[in-house]
Amino acid sequence: MLSICFLHISCKNQKENLPFVSYELIRFEQLFYGETVNTLEQLQKTYPYFFPSETPMEVWIDKQKDSLQRVLFEATKAITTEKLNQDLQPLLGRYKNTFPKTALPKKIITLMSDVDYNNKVIDADSLLLISVDVFLGKDHALYEGIPMYIRQNMSPDQILPEVAEVLSQKQLSSVEGRTFLAHMIYHGKKQWFKQQLLPDQGVDVILGYTAEQLRWAEANEKEIWNYFASQEMLFSTQSDLISRFSRPAPFSKFYLDIDQESPGKIGQWLGLQIVESYAKRTNNSVEEIINTPYMELYRASKYKPRR
Repeated sequence: MLSICFLHISCKNQKENLPFVSYELIRFEQLFYGETVNTLEQLQKTYPYFFPSETPMEVWIDKQKDSLQRVLFEATKAITTEKLNQDLQPLLGRYKNTFPKTALPKKIITLMSDVDYNNKVIDADSLLLISVDVFLGKDHALYEGIPMYIRQNMSPDQILPEVAEVLSQKQLSSVEGRTFLAHMIYHGKKQWFKQQLLPDQGVDVILGYTAEQLRWAEANEKEIWNYFASQEMLFSTQSDLISRFSRPAPFSKFYLDIDQESPGKIGQWLGLQIVESYAKRTNNSVEEIINTPYMELYRASKYKPRR
Protein backbone atom coordinates (compact mmCIF):
# COMPACT_ATOMS: atom_id res chain seq x y z
CA MET A 1 0.00 0.00 0.00
CA LEU A 2 2.84 2.39 0.84
CA SER A 3 4.46 1.74 -2.56
CA ILE A 4 1.15 2.41 -4.33
CA CYS A 5 0.73 5.62 -2.35
CA PHE A 6 4.14 6.99 -3.34
CA LEU A 7 3.59 5.87 -6.96
CA HIS A 8 0.35 7.90 -6.97
CA ILE A 9 2.15 10.95 -5.54
CA SER A 10 4.98 10.59 -8.07
CA CYS A 11 2.62 10.34 -11.07
CA LYS A 12 0.58 13.34 -9.95
CA ASN A 13 3.67 15.44 -9.31
CA GLN A 14 5.19 14.53 -12.68
CA LYS A 15 1.97 15.57 -14.41
CA GLU A 16 2.24 19.00 -12.75
CA ASN A 17 6.01 19.06 -13.17
CA LEU A 18 6.48 19.40 -9.43
CA PRO A 19 9.84 18.78 -7.76
CA PHE A 20 10.08 16.08 -5.12
CA VAL A 21 10.61 17.69 -1.73
CA SER A 22 12.63 15.69 0.76
CA TYR A 23 11.51 15.83 4.38
CA GLU A 24 11.17 13.47 7.32
CA LEU A 25 7.65 12.95 8.64
CA ILE A 26 7.76 12.06 12.34
CA ARG A 27 4.63 10.96 14.22
CA PHE A 28 5.74 12.09 17.67
CA GLU A 29 2.38 11.32 19.28
CA GLN A 30 2.80 7.70 18.20
CA LEU A 31 6.29 7.58 19.69
CA PHE A 32 5.02 9.10 22.94
CA TYR A 33 1.75 7.20 23.37
CA GLY A 34 2.18 4.26 21.02
CA GLU A 35 3.09 0.65 21.66
CA THR A 36 6.60 0.83 20.25
CA VAL A 37 9.40 0.72 22.79
CA ASN A 38 10.44 4.35 23.25
CA THR A 39 11.41 5.25 26.78
CA LEU A 40 10.90 8.82 27.93
CA GLU A 41 14.65 9.11 28.36
CA GLN A 42 15.16 8.15 24.71
CA LEU A 43 12.53 10.60 23.51
CA GLN A 44 13.91 13.38 25.68
CA LYS A 45 17.37 12.85 24.23
CA THR A 46 16.14 12.72 20.61
CA TYR A 47 13.55 15.51 20.86
CA PRO A 48 14.78 17.84 23.62
CA TYR A 49 12.67 20.75 22.33
CA PHE A 50 9.51 18.91 23.47
CA PHE A 51 10.79 18.42 27.02
CA PRO A 52 11.44 21.72 28.83
CA SER A 53 14.20 21.29 31.40
CA GLU A 54 12.06 22.83 34.17
CA THR A 55 9.33 20.18 33.76
CA PRO A 56 9.85 17.13 36.02
CA MET A 57 9.86 13.69 34.41
CA GLU A 58 6.85 12.74 36.55
CA VAL A 59 4.71 15.15 34.53
CA TRP A 60 5.47 13.28 31.30
CA ILE A 61 4.89 9.91 32.96
CA ASP A 62 1.46 11.07 34.16
CA LYS A 63 0.68 12.46 30.72
CA GLN A 64 1.42 9.10 29.10
CA LYS A 65 -1.02 7.42 31.46
CA ASP A 66 -3.75 10.08 31.37
CA SER A 67 -7.03 8.51 30.18
CA LEU A 68 -8.20 11.57 28.19
CA GLN A 69 -4.84 11.82 26.44
CA ARG A 70 -5.09 8.15 25.53
CA VAL A 71 -8.56 8.67 24.04
CA LEU A 72 -7.26 11.64 22.05
CA PHE A 73 -4.34 9.58 20.82
CA GLU A 74 -6.58 6.76 19.62
CA ALA A 75 -8.64 9.31 17.67
CA THR A 76 -5.56 10.75 15.95
CA LYS A 77 -4.79 7.37 14.37
CA ALA A 78 -7.46 8.15 11.77
CA ILE A 79 -5.02 10.71 10.33
CA THR A 80 -2.67 8.31 8.59
CA THR A 81 0.96 8.84 7.68
CA GLU A 82 0.23 7.74 4.11
CA LYS A 83 -2.50 10.36 3.66
CA LEU A 84 -0.34 13.08 5.16
CA ASN A 85 2.52 12.33 2.78
CA GLN A 86 0.14 12.08 -0.17
CA ASP A 87 -1.25 15.55 0.60
CA LEU A 88 1.89 17.35 1.78
CA GLN A 89 4.21 16.38 -1.07
CA PRO A 90 2.38 18.24 -3.90
CA LEU A 91 1.74 21.24 -1.63
CA LEU A 92 5.43 21.54 -0.82
CA GLY A 93 6.33 20.89 -4.46
CA ARG A 94 4.20 23.83 -5.63
CA TYR A 95 5.73 26.02 -2.97
CA LYS A 96 9.23 24.99 -4.05
CA ASN A 97 8.37 25.69 -7.69
CA THR A 98 7.20 29.18 -6.78
CA PHE A 99 10.01 30.05 -4.37
CA PRO A 100 12.95 27.76 -5.22
CA LYS A 101 15.38 29.64 -2.98
CA THR A 102 13.23 29.41 0.15
CA ALA A 103 14.25 26.69 2.58
CA LEU A 104 11.52 24.23 3.45
CA PRO A 105 11.30 22.28 6.73
CA LYS A 106 13.56 19.26 6.96
CA LYS A 107 11.28 17.61 9.49
CA ILE A 108 7.49 17.67 9.70
CA ILE A 109 6.43 16.51 13.14
CA THR A 110 2.89 15.63 14.18
CA LEU A 111 2.03 15.80 17.86
CA MET A 112 -0.73 16.38 20.36
CA SER A 113 -1.13 19.82 21.91
CA ASP A 114 -4.01 19.43 24.37
CA VAL A 115 -6.35 20.61 21.59
CA ASP A 116 -4.68 24.01 21.27
CA TYR A 117 -6.73 25.21 18.29
CA ASN A 118 -5.01 28.60 18.35
CA ASN A 119 -1.72 26.97 17.29
CA LYS A 120 -2.66 24.24 14.84
CA VAL A 121 0.49 24.43 12.70
CA ILE A 122 3.74 26.07 13.78
CA ASP A 123 6.71 26.95 11.61
CA ALA A 124 9.89 26.52 13.67
CA ASP A 125 12.58 27.12 11.03
CA SER A 126 13.69 23.62 10.01
CA LEU A 127 10.68 22.07 11.77
CA LEU A 128 6.99 22.18 10.89
CA LEU A 129 4.77 21.12 13.78
CA ILE A 130 1.23 19.87 13.13
CA SER A 131 -1.13 19.34 16.08
CA VAL A 132 -3.15 16.38 14.87
CA ASP A 133 -5.49 16.44 17.85
CA VAL A 134 -7.13 19.63 16.52
CA PHE A 135 -8.18 18.00 13.23
CA LEU A 136 -10.47 15.19 14.39
CA GLY A 137 -13.70 16.56 12.87
CA LYS A 138 -16.05 19.37 13.85
CA ASP A 139 -18.56 17.01 15.44
CA HIS A 140 -16.06 14.98 17.44
CA ALA A 141 -17.28 14.29 20.97
CA LEU A 142 -13.98 15.47 22.44
CA TYR A 143 -14.63 18.97 21.09
CA GLU A 144 -17.85 19.45 23.04
CA GLY A 145 -17.94 22.96 24.48
CA ILE A 146 -15.84 24.54 21.73
CA PRO A 147 -17.85 27.13 19.73
CA MET A 148 -19.04 25.85 16.34
CA TYR A 149 -17.30 28.63 14.36
CA ILE A 150 -14.02 27.28 15.73
CA ARG A 151 -14.95 23.59 15.46
CA GLN A 152 -15.87 23.89 11.77
CA ASN A 153 -12.14 24.46 11.11
CA MET A 154 -11.08 21.43 13.15
CA SER A 155 -11.65 18.82 10.45
CA PRO A 156 -8.98 16.78 8.63
CA ASP A 157 -9.56 18.78 5.42
CA GLN A 158 -8.19 21.85 7.21
CA ILE A 159 -4.69 20.41 7.70
CA LEU A 160 -3.47 21.51 4.25
CA PRO A 161 -4.98 25.03 4.40
CA GLU A 162 -3.37 25.53 7.81
CA VAL A 163 0.01 24.37 6.48
CA ALA A 164 -0.42 26.63 3.44
CA GLU A 165 -1.29 29.53 5.76
CA VAL A 166 1.96 29.11 7.67
CA LEU A 167 3.99 28.79 4.45
CA SER A 168 2.36 31.89 2.98
CA GLN A 169 3.51 33.93 5.95
CA LYS A 170 7.10 33.15 5.03
CA GLN A 171 6.67 35.26 1.89
CA LEU A 172 4.14 37.91 2.83
CA SER A 173 5.52 40.94 4.56
CA SER A 174 3.53 42.46 7.40
CA VAL A 175 0.48 44.62 6.70
CA GLU A 176 1.68 47.71 4.84
CA GLY A 177 -0.60 50.23 6.48
CA ARG A 178 -3.13 50.78 9.21
CA THR A 179 -6.15 51.16 6.96
CA PHE A 180 -8.90 48.59 6.76
CA LEU A 181 -8.24 48.23 3.02
CA ALA A 182 -4.56 47.42 3.69
CA HIS A 183 -5.63 44.63 6.06
CA MET A 184 -8.20 43.29 3.59
CA ILE A 185 -5.68 43.11 0.76
CA TYR A 186 -3.00 41.59 2.99
CA HIS A 187 -5.35 38.75 3.93
CA GLY A 188 -6.62 38.59 0.35
CA LYS A 189 -3.06 37.98 -0.85
CA LYS A 190 -2.63 35.25 1.76
CA GLN A 191 -5.85 33.47 0.79
CA TRP A 192 -5.07 33.84 -2.93
CA PHE A 193 -1.58 32.38 -2.41
CA LYS A 194 -3.11 29.46 -0.53
CA GLN A 195 -5.31 28.82 -3.56
CA GLN A 196 -2.22 28.60 -5.78
CA LEU A 197 -0.69 26.06 -3.42
CA LEU A 198 -3.94 24.07 -3.17
CA PRO A 199 -5.60 24.29 -6.60
CA ASP A 200 -7.75 21.23 -5.95
CA GLN A 201 -9.35 22.75 -2.86
CA GLY A 202 -12.51 24.84 -2.98
CA VAL A 203 -12.55 28.46 -1.84
CA ASP A 204 -14.77 27.47 1.08
CA VAL A 205 -12.16 25.00 2.36
CA ILE A 206 -9.32 27.48 1.81
CA LEU A 207 -11.14 30.12 3.87
CA GLY A 208 -12.52 27.70 6.43
CA TYR A 209 -16.11 28.48 5.37
CA THR A 210 -19.02 26.13 4.96
CA ALA A 211 -20.55 25.90 1.49
CA GLU A 212 -23.54 27.91 2.78
CA GLN A 213 -21.29 30.68 4.14
CA LEU A 214 -19.49 30.98 0.81
CA ARG A 215 -22.81 31.18 -1.06
CA TRP A 216 -23.94 33.97 1.28
CA ALA A 217 -20.74 35.95 0.64
CA GLU A 218 -21.06 35.55 -3.13
CA ALA A 219 -24.74 36.50 -3.13
CA ASN A 220 -24.13 39.62 -1.02
CA GLU A 221 -20.82 40.80 -2.51
CA LYS A 222 -22.24 44.05 -3.88
CA GLU A 223 -24.04 44.91 -0.65
CA ILE A 224 -20.90 44.20 1.43
CA TRP A 225 -18.74 46.41 -0.78
CA ASN A 226 -21.32 49.21 -0.86
CA TYR A 227 -21.57 49.08 2.93
CA PHE A 228 -17.81 49.41 3.40
CA ALA A 229 -17.62 52.24 0.86
CA SER A 230 -20.68 54.17 2.07
CA GLN A 231 -19.55 53.96 5.70
CA GLU A 232 -16.10 55.25 4.64
CA MET A 233 -14.43 52.20 6.15
CA LEU A 234 -11.93 51.36 3.40
CA PHE A 235 -9.37 54.00 4.39
CA SER A 236 -10.32 54.12 8.04
CA THR A 237 -7.69 53.23 10.65
CA GLN A 238 -10.20 52.27 13.36
CA SER A 239 -8.83 49.10 14.92
CA ASP A 240 -12.27 47.67 15.68
CA LEU A 241 -12.87 47.11 11.95
CA ILE A 242 -10.25 44.35 11.99
CA SER A 243 -11.96 42.47 14.81
CA ARG A 244 -15.41 43.02 13.28
CA PHE A 245 -14.61 41.84 9.76
CA SER A 246 -11.23 40.11 9.48
CA ARG A 247 -10.77 37.83 12.48
CA PRO A 248 -12.37 34.42 13.04
CA ALA A 249 -15.81 34.92 14.56
CA PRO A 250 -19.27 33.34 14.47
CA PHE A 251 -20.37 36.18 12.16
CA SER A 252 -19.21 39.54 10.83
CA LYS A 253 -20.44 42.58 12.74
CA PHE A 254 -22.24 44.99 10.42
CA TYR A 255 -24.58 45.84 13.30
CA LEU A 256 -27.49 45.08 10.96
CA ASP A 257 -30.15 42.39 10.75
CA ILE A 258 -27.92 40.39 8.38
CA ASP A 259 -25.23 39.81 11.01
CA GLN A 260 -26.44 36.37 12.10
CA GLU A 261 -26.49 35.19 8.47
CA SER A 262 -23.01 36.46 7.59
CA PRO A 263 -19.82 34.42 8.04
CA GLY A 264 -16.87 35.72 10.00
CA LYS A 265 -13.76 37.03 8.21
CA ILE A 266 -15.85 38.63 5.47
CA GLY A 267 -13.11 41.25 5.06
CA GLN A 268 -10.62 38.49 4.17
CA TRP A 269 -13.04 37.08 1.60
CA LEU A 270 -13.56 40.51 0.02
CA GLY A 271 -9.80 41.10 -0.02
CA LEU A 272 -9.48 37.84 -1.94
CA GLN A 273 -11.92 39.14 -4.57
CA ILE A 274 -9.78 42.27 -5.05
CA VAL A 275 -6.58 40.23 -5.41
CA GLU A 276 -8.26 37.82 -7.84
CA SER A 277 -9.39 40.78 -9.95
CA TYR A 278 -5.82 42.11 -10.02
CA ALA A 279 -4.38 38.69 -10.89
CA LYS A 280 -6.78 38.26 -13.82
CA ARG A 281 -6.06 41.74 -15.20
CA THR A 282 -2.27 41.59 -14.93
CA ASN A 283 -1.45 37.88 -15.29
CA ASN A 284 1.57 38.57 -13.06
CA SER A 285 3.50 35.83 -11.31
CA VAL A 286 2.67 34.74 -7.78
CA GLU A 287 5.77 36.47 -6.43
CA GLU A 288 4.91 39.72 -8.22
CA ILE A 289 1.33 39.69 -6.99
CA ILE A 290 2.05 39.10 -3.31
CA ASN A 291 4.79 41.77 -3.38
CA THR A 292 2.70 44.44 -5.11
CA PRO A 293 2.00 47.40 -2.75
CA TYR A 294 -1.59 47.30 -1.62
CA MET A 295 -2.68 50.65 -3.07
CA GLU A 296 -1.09 49.85 -6.43
CA LEU A 297 -2.84 46.48 -6.42
CA TYR A 298 -6.17 48.02 -5.44
CA ARG A 299 -6.10 50.67 -8.18
CA ALA A 300 -4.91 48.29 -10.89
CA SER A 301 -7.46 45.63 -9.91
CA LYS A 302 -10.33 47.88 -11.00
CA TYR A 303 -12.36 45.74 -8.67
CA LYS A 304 -16.13 45.81 -9.05
CA PRO A 305 -18.57 43.52 -7.23
CA ARG A 306 -20.03 40.87 -9.50
CA ARG A 307 -23.59 41.33 -8.24
